[in-house]
Amino acid sequence: MDNSSIENLKIVRASNKSMLEYFNGLYVQKLEMVQNLKTEQFELKVKIDELVKTLDVYSFKNSAGHNVFSPFSTGTTIQQEKALQIEGQLRDLLDVQISIDAKITKLEKEIDDLKKYINNLVNSTKKLDELLSEASDSTEPESALLEAATDSQTEDKEINHGYNILRLQNHDRCLLADKLNETIAETVDSSIHKLEVLSWMMKSDINRAKVTLEELIANNKQLLSDIDNMIEELVCDIDTKEPVWTLLNDIMLEYKDSHPECVIESDIECPDYEINISPIITSNLIYIIREIMDNAFSHSNANRIVAKIFISSRLIDVFINDNGVGIDSSYDNVAPWHSGINRIKEIIYLLNGQFKIDGDIISGTNVRFSFPLDTK
Repeated sequence: MDNSSIENLKIVRASNKSMLEYFNGLYVQKLEMVQNLKTEQFELKVKIDELVKTLDVYSFKNSAGHNVFSPFSTGTTIQQEKALQIEGQLRDLLDVQISIDAKITKLEKEIDDLKKYINNLVNSTKKLDELLSEASDSTEPESALLEAATDSQTEDKEINHGYNILRLQNHDRCLLADKLNETIAETVDSSIHKLEVLSWMMKSDINRAKVTLEELIANNKQLLSDIDNMIEELVCDIDTKEPVWTLLNDIMLEYKDSHPECVIESDIECPDYEINISPIITSNLIYIIREIMDNAFSHSNANRIVAKIFISSRLIDVFINDNGVGIDSSYDNVAPWHSGINRIKEIIYLLNGQFKIDGDIISGTNVRFSFPLDTK
């Protein structure tokens, strides 16, 4: 292949890369839109459920058990007007729900189409790389090696780790804000609403009032439990005073108990049991291990996982293999920027380490990472 043909292939490859970046951007954008709509969908469902419960109260037609002091017995017109207002609100919310469902369906179809385009571009780029590699090997082997090294350095420079880390931190803060609003604000709002209804029921239907009171108690107990879980998640409830190998053994036992359908083999080696590892290293190592294991159970359909962890005064080295379906070779191009694997990559980068993930349907998924250990 002459130099002119090689240059033409490079132009096509550059064009492919530009289109791939464009489609990847659209893919991530639409994924975030779907996630936002699903959050809105969930909040809407909560409101609809609350309105339905309220409507049941104001539409209560049976006056048996009502006494002459009941507000419903003397103010039936007001009760009916309130029921009509709630019915109107319900209709409006149901219309919005239908609209959101349609938007989600449309976006998910567009996401599927984009994934196909991205896969096609990835495959064509690989073929172009193969052709360029063959051409370079046959004409200018030394130049090809130099060019490959330069391309690799350029790609590394294109990864703006600082930007990615800041973006992940902001994403986590937004998720936490949404979770707080969903868990606390909505529960409190629901409780206030139930209290208002309860004040009417105390005079009209004592049995319904008791049921509502029990719901209030249950809601507040659940709220306390949810808050405890969020606090535990925020502080990463790990006793870093425990030796890291003990924590890792406990985690593996925990996964064996929770996933009896899967054979889990773990080999945790630490020649120096007097080693002093900082709490931040321990907590991040635990996070990474959990993320990899959870991914295996969520996506790989594996029934066997092997984990080998080596801890020395110099470094921590981890290899985890599952016998599942493997990982898509285009994962880096199609996965959301805030995915668990991308988070792991940034943590490993901050620790000056190395990370590699690969696999196929035959070998499953192989994850290997290591980072130097400063024990001072």
